[in-house]
Amino acid sequence: MVLFVIMSSSQASAFSRTFVRFDRMKLSTATTGTVCANPGTVAVENDVQVTFPTGYTVSATVGNWTVDTTNTAWPTGGTAWPGIGTATAAAAQVVTFPSTDLTVGTLYCFNWNNTASVSVKSSATASNSGSISTRTSVPATIETSNYSTASITDDQIVVTASVSQTFSFALSANTDALGTLSTGAITSSATPRTTTISTNAKNGWLVWAKDSSTGLNSASAAATVASTTPGTNSTIVAGTEGYNTGITQSQVSGSGTITVATPFVGGVSGKGGGLDTTLRTLATSTGTANTAVVTLTNNATIGSTTASATDYTDTITVIGAGLF
Repeated sequence: MVLFVIMSSSQASAFSRTFVRFDRMKLSTATTGTVCANPGTVAVENDVQVTFPTGYTVSATVGNWTVDTTNTAWPTGGTAWPGIGTATAAAAQVVTFPSTDLTVGTLYCFNWNNTASVSVKSSATASNSGSISTRTSVPATIETSNYSTASITDDQIVVTASVSQTFSFALSANTDALGTLSTGAITSSATPRTTTISTNAKNGWLVWAKDSSTGLNSASAAATVASTTPGTNSTIVAGTEGYNTGITQSQVSGSGTITVATPFVGGVSGKGGGLDTTLRTLATSTGTANTAVVTLTNNATIGSTTASATDYTDTITVIGAGLF
């Protein structure tokens, strides 16, 4: 009599897709990461085991294996892994996480989010193999698949760049005709001249000015309508000889706050400060500027004894610099 013995064996199925991403791949670097798997077998899952590659340092402290289901650029279709939680066991290279039942055909993902959990191996190698397995409560393996990763010398690219310092400075025009002065009124610039500053100087900028003769000077009459109180603010009055420059400001954009120097604050007819042959600060800013405009309004009035002449003139030098 011949006895035939028929033996059968079962083998766990493989996932249709698996994915393990290490958020750092640099040698000996502690890292977080992501696990994804797409089940293809109908069963009731109780836990998922992740086996890390040989040489990777795996913490045996389960409290270090905390997780979350935030979608951190998961593969398309990735869905939060149901029932996932802090690991229940960690031994050698294998870490066990709780799970609830999974639906066939869905790509489930979770992240381990504590860098104290695992570190990349200390040598640069390709095809570092590990595996993912789901199990029943028995426990019995439902599905298992391998994955592969790499460890590299450095996983970062250091990007460097430079930005050149910039500073532009322009006067709107180089003449300011006040016309015929009168004792009966204050004469102000019909078209006040402006200086426009644009700069990336992070600490700001300054504008200075001085004039050639501390007033409006006539060579033919050997007379001067003197600048009014250089260094202090003043408002000249019709009929009393006086001459000053009032400053206002504006800015399209920039990080800086513009301040007009106190002696030169203008904005009111006849208000400003006298210039002399010493450079005096007109305005300052605390930061960068895109089209900062400093407006210079010259004001003059004469008295009844001011000498007549047609050649009263003054030359104002205006300069600026960035504080880089």
